[in-house]
Amino acid sequence: MKGLTTTICCGKRGGMFQTEIIIFLQSFASDFLTAVFKFFTEIGKSTYAAPLVLIVMFGISFRMGFILLHAVSWNGLITFYLKEIFSLPRPSNVDTHVRLLGETFSNPTPFKSMGAKNFFGGFSRDTLEYIRIHPFDSWGFPSGHASHAVALWGSISLYVKKTWVCLTSVMMIVFISLSRMYLGRHFLADVLGGLLLGFFVTLVFYLGIYKNDSISFFLFERREKARISMGTILVLFYFLLVPFLVLLIPGVPVEQVAALLGLNLGFILIRHRGIPKDTGHVLQRSGRVLLAGAVFFLFYAGLKRGIGLVLTNEPASVEFIRLVFSMFISLWGSVEISIKLKLYER
Repeated sequence: MKGLTTTICCGKRGGMFQTEIIIFLQSFASDFLTAVFKFFTEIGKSTYAAPLVLIVMFGISFRMGFILLHAVSWNGLITFYLKEIFSLPRPSNVDTHVRLLGETFSNPTPFKSMGAKNFFGGFSRDTLEYIRIHPFDSWGFPSGHASHAVALWGSISLYVKKTWVCLTSVMMIVFISLSRMYLGRHFLADVLGGLLLGFFVTLVFYLGIYKNDSISFFLFERREKARISMGTILVLFYFLLVPFLVLLIPGVPVEQVAALLGLNLGFILIRHRGIPKDTGHVLQRSGRVLLAGAVFFLFYAGLKRGIGLVLTNEPASVEFIRLVFSMFISLWGSVEISIKLKLYER
């Protein structure tokens, strides 16, 4: 306890895990800036990726959107595990001088100026032990907002290849990342780690799938031409077996894996019957996007409510099956209904 008391009362620190940078940014705080950065933080959440993915998948390119969906999903899973592995605090957890801008509550930490001692330094052992035993918050490193921004917006800019899209993507990545520091939620190291992770995931899916002929053949050809290639075997293994292998990892976000598995099953059925053409005028493309959003919302919400009327507490196994089935029907149903309504051509 004596060492902990000394740690709490200790003085100024600096470095990648420093609070001085955060405090400097917050010295410019105003209601306007806080509102702006709060906005970028909100739209930087992974839950807001769905509308963009729907627009890309049903409005621009079905295959492109499907790869984007996988990049975003795996980025979220990897970020989750890295946070658990490193278990590092946020700026507000180690310094009472860091304000939680945009929040209705004040910083509850007992620590003062307990960032790293040098540029590449870390936290003291006493500080980490105390916070890991008495966590104030979710873990900080790497920044999920930063990694998600790159995986989503970076992928979109690579696939679409339009100047205005690239500029918009850069702006979103910069402001979302900066907002996390200004609001006192992440260190500079958290943000840089998130950016590197998002960049890595984006490149893996862009070069490893989108630009890989042996694998993209299964995704991009309208029908398998009476042969089974190594790329097809790898894709099927990734689609069907990898999600179940991931479920063996303790603490895995089961709902994300279930959603991914359902989407994979839906894509396989769509692929078997023939992936639809990405042609169509603006009204047709807009109609496909709106229809897909409606099918997903109505079916997902309706099935959840229906089960809730039968079961008071939904068992984990039932929730898993519901999510798989919901995503499967939502993707496959959106395409089939769009074809019936002449919004798509197979």
